[in-house]
Amino acid sequence: MSSRHPKPLDLNPLDARIYDNLLNMLGGDIVGFRRQTRWRPAWDVDMLIDGEPHRLNVRAEKGKKYANPMNLHQEAGIHDILEKYDVPAPHVYGMMDDPTAIVMELIPGQINLETARDDAARESIRAQYVEVLANLHDIPVDEFASLGLTVPSTPRDIALNLYRDCEAIYRKRMAGRPFALMDFIWHWVQSNIPEHRNRAAFITADSGQFLFQGDKLTGLIDFEVGYVGDPIAEFAGMRLRDSTEPLGDINTLMDHYEQLTGDRMDKNSVEYHTAGFCAVNGFLLWPLAFDPDIADDFVAYLSFSVGTTRWAIEAIAEVEGVTLDDIEPPAAAPLGYPAAPRHLVKNLAQLPMEGEFAEYDKSKAVSLALYLERANLYGRSVIEQNLADVAQLTGKQFDDPDDAEKAMVDHIAGAGPEQMPALTRYFHRWLQRQDFLLRECGASSWGTGIKLQAIRHRDR
Repeated sequence: MSSRHPKPLDLNPLDARIYDNLLNMLGGDIVGFRRQTRWRPAWDVDMLIDGEPHRLNVRAEKGKKYANPMNLHQEAGIHDILEKYDVPAPHVYGMMDDPTAIVMELIPGQINLETARDDAARESIRAQYVEVLANLHDIPVDEFASLGLTVPSTPRDIALNLYRDCEAIYRKRMAGRPFALMDFIWHWVQSNIPEHRNRAAFITADSGQFLFQGDKLTGLIDFEVGYVGDPIAEFAGMRLRDSTEPLGDINTLMDHYEQLTGDRMDKNSVEYHTAGFCAVNGFLLWPLAFDPDIADDFVAYLSFSVGTTRWAIEAIAEVEGVTLDDIEPPAAAPLGYPAAPRHLVKNLAQLPMEGEFAEYDKSKAVSLALYLERANLYGRSVIEQNLADVAQLTGKQFDDPDDAEKAMVDHIAGAGPEQMPALTRYFHRWLQRQDFLLRECGASSWGTGIKLQAIRHRDR
């Protein structure tokens, strides 16, 4: 079916398929069509269907080399279940097959509570959000089993449900490449299960994502890593969201949830799931640092990987009672010609690129060039400091970073509880150096130096 409005002539092949698929699925008339300038393919569309205006969002799969524990058909099914139980979320109109994408309602509202009109509206929305979460957690878990989601029953399986699936994805994507950081985090997560937590519910995991209008919450959004697990993990996810979209005091959100549900929220369990959910990000994103797709925003993904796994280590330190110290910034010690990456940055800045998406692609390339400049400028110093730390921990000297990485993997495999403090401090230093390299790397660089909101001491 064709639209009465002429099809734009400047659509690329992917945009054109989305445009045509919408007309074939829904009929009607497309009056507005815009691809979002971001790392995930998504489109905002205005349509007239049977003469009535509809605002749609089309959400496609991430990059070709990104693997996710939930597929888009399951994610669409989550929306249907939430609608059945009157939990506000976008209505799903259907699925596209080429490319695989969800066609859903674009609900009204804005993100980020910092943009709320005043403090009273902000507090009202915060309370509504917790109340919606409590209702979500009351939905019978068998509903989600019908989508193929695993429904765990023991405290161990409840704790590890999402984390175990993502670790399996990570092992497949890494194809045997040794990477000690994720081995250590996974070792710790498996060894520190909150055995007293035995309640299972569907949780959003990447929580704190909702839209609001005025002083009313209009709906929850984004369930791509949702799973059946421990509701306390929602408050761990909120800490990550709060780093870019401040949610206010998360401790008081937990207080409100306790009053509504009677479910006691303890600090160590929140820290545990902070480490666990940060590990999810690491499992899904670190492989892209070694084998990216051409369309990936390399610096954005690397920033997410470094930032979230640094937070995992800081959460582990909270539980273990380990004091973490800041490193001295690495000294300039170039690996090669410092002028080369600077020359690349200048050349990219002068490329004649027009259009919103072309500018986004250019911005990605500039961020990568800036990162390569810093990696070259400080690279020798960073490598030497890392090798010195490995020698201190293992008692062995290494000249080759790959040999040192393999030795760290072996060291972690045999590590007992008494070695957790030293390993925690080692990886914190390693991640601080990676964080240092990502500073001042343009628009794609994210989260450098940021710490998560603190969780106060809370008894079981």
